Amino acid sequence: MSLVNDYFLLYHGITFEQNLDVEPIEATINEETFTIFALIISATRKNYDKFLPLTSFKTLCQQIKVKSPSNLNELNHLQHNIIETILQNKSKQNINILHSSFEYLKNENIINSEHYNKLLSLFEYKELDLVEEQSHNQVEKIDEENKSSFKELKTTLEELINELKNDISNKEVLEELENTKNYLDNQKFSIGITGVMNAGKSTMLNALMGREILGSAVVPETANLTIVKHNPTDTAKVYYWNTQEWDRIKKSAEQLESMREFVNETNRIFGENLKNYIRPVSRFDEVDIKDLSSYTSAEASGKKCNLVKYVELGSKLDFLSDGIEIVDTPGLDDPVIQREEITKEYISQCDMMLHLMNVSQSATLKDVEFIIDAVLYQNISKLLIVITRADTVTKEQLDEVIKYTKSSIERQLKAQNKDSQLDYILKTIKFIPISGRMALLHRTGRAQEALDAGFRLEDTGILEIEKYLTETLFGTNSQKGELVIQSSKNQLQKIIEKQTSFYNYELKLLSKSKDELEKELEEFNKKKAVNTRIFQAMSEDINFYKNDAKSYIDSLETFLQSELIDLQTVIKQRVVSDVRYSFEKTKKRPENSRIKVIVETAIKDGIIDVIRDYRYKFIKKSQTIGEQCEQKYHDMGFTIGHKNENFDARGFFQDDFKSGFLTSNNEVLVSLITEAVSKSKESKINELDREIEGFISNQFTSIEEDIKSKAKKVSTLLIDSFFKTLNAPLKSFEQKLKNDEETLQNQINTFEENDKNRAQLSIDIHKNIKKLENISTTIKGLY
Repeated sequence: MSLVNDYFLLYHGITFEQNLDVEPIEATINEETFTIFALIISATRKNYDKFLPLTSFKTLCQQIKVKSPSNLNELNHLQHNIIETILQNKSKQNINILHSSFEYLKNENIINSEHYNKLLSLFEYKELDLVEEQSHNQVEKIDEENKSSFKELKTTLEELINELKNDISNKEVLEELENTKNYLDNQKFSIGITGVMNAGKSTMLNALMGREILGSAVVPETANLTIVKHNPTDTAKVYYWNTQEWDRIKKSAEQLESMREFVNETNRIFGENLKNYIRPVSRFDEVDIKDLSSYTSAEASGKKCNLVKYVELGSKLDFLSDGIEIVDTPGLDDPVIQREEITKEYISQCDMMLHLMNVSQSATLKDVEFIIDAVLYQNISKLLIVITRADTVTKEQLDEVIKYTKSSIERQLKAQNKDSQLDYILKTIKFIPISGRMALLHRTGRAQEALDAGFRLEDTGILEIEKYLTETLFGTNSQKGELVIQSSKNQLQKIIEKQTSFYNYELKLLSKSKDELEKELEEFNKKKAVNTRIFQAMSEDINFYKNDAKSYIDSLETFLQSELIDLQTVIKQRVVSDVRYSFEKTKKRPENSRIKVIVETAIKDGIIDVIRDYRYKFIKKSQTIGEQCEQKYHDMGFTIGHKNENFDARGFFQDDFKSGFLTSNNEVLVSLITEAVSKSKESKINELDREIEGFISNQFTSIEEDIKSKAKKVSTLLIDSFFKTLNAPLKSFEQKLKNDEETLQNQINTFEENDKNRAQLSIDIHKNIKKLENISTTIKGLY
């Protein structure tokens, strides 16, 4: 959805199309112009009548060389032009002016907090593809060329951790060091594999792993989602649908013929025995990997695959040993639509996605829709499209398939009014052709057969895929790898700072006489009671804020419900308006394909807007709490350590609401609405309106429950993480005082013994401090 559409839908709650010939904005772009823009676009349907009659408002319009609007429609047209002008002249500096102007309008009570938050959401730097301006470009360019890969950095950090272990004696600090090591070791990198049935997923995966763990040798015609993880021994777990999921499948079968056949077949085969598999909590069976095909193959006589939700495989394959997990999905054209929902659930959490297309089938509509959905809605930042069975066509034919796929994506984006996203999608995806069968022959000891067919290993495409996977997951530009390394570096620096502080105190004490040490202990004990009360008060405050935050999450559930009810109205209005327009202009009903696009895009774009609003409310609440804590205990040196002077909650929650909310399959709703539209009459639009409203209300129940459940789960996890961070300075203070007390007492007890070699002890401690400083410098220099 474009920024203009976003603005009117999110800020005004309407869809708006220009129908007046409004003069373009030709004002000189400067700070004053953007300040005026901010005022005009902040006007709403509820307060515009206070603006328009004002002489000052008319003067401002004259300053940007436009006619002052006389009614709401003219104002909306002016706002439309202003948004487009902002987009044409977007820069960090100009958007900063907008943000400052919005804040001024809020402080002067010209706009309320809700409108302020929405405007900030619309004009976020990230949403506008604006990043912080970089300095020292030449230096950064050199640094970029010399960047280390994730594996290289991980190895270096592990060596530094082992080195630090030898210089740290404090039990708590050693535990923190071990936690950092475990964090590094336990990172998982997920690869999602998708495609329609017979796209060649299993063959390519087997070639990638160098063993026929999937496909005809073990799991012929896999009908379920399969998660492959590293395990010292080969294992297999089969998970079945639970009662709630099976009820949804049965409900879908009431409307979709393919689902009805699936449910009838399952009931016929299992009868009363069905309840032994379908339980309130998902049952799972551990099975011999050799017998797995009887649970997952669509061709197996028992049809247990109908009951299986997903499979977990453990394998000792070297390819998986670096923490790689593979999510092999069922075909996109699977008649059981709930499997598509599970696929999207897993795909949205994957670090990258491989989408396979059979060269002989080119890009089906299902392929194209899935690619667009993955990049625009499922937060997939790296997508590799693998053209399989490349050995069956010429290079010219392969190029034609890729060209056709790109044009199909463009056509579908135009149908969804999102053609402006084409360049972004094409930059996100890469195409690699592969001969999976030939690659598998090479990797499973049958290379001569492939060579006889004219294919060396480097001709199969498998090496190019491996290189792409390695670079994306572990290379210098690995997004997740960079996040993991940066987090580990930050944690190690905190550990070094803490240990250095302990050493500094010990060094200080070594310079004191016994009388001075005893006097210091006396003073320390006096302060101890005061500090205990302060720490208790801080702890109580943080617990109060945490309970307040959790109560706020509960209140946000009501907000979500209200917004989703409004979204239902928007969906209905878009469909009904399109039907009415079609009858008026063509005397015909709109095509089913058009209705499908309207419903699907309205739901997806609407949910994104709702979650964006939810996210803003959540962040602002967290921001307030963080600032209150910092201000209240600032004198004690309480700081969360962010680069901003005042706590910025976005530092914690930047991407946490970006994916996983658009997994519901809307095929039943689309089917109901398109059928109703196909029977509609121009004279009975109101009846169609009521009928569609009923369908949407009924089908939205599960969508609403899913979104509220996910939002609450994400928010609760984030709040726990957030307050763990808030608690960190307090725990650090307490730990330092405890350590200082122990160190002081120990110095008194061992004074006579230490007095003999006090100088050497001081030298040794100083050497340790310098060593820690050198390690810290090394860590800072890692990139």
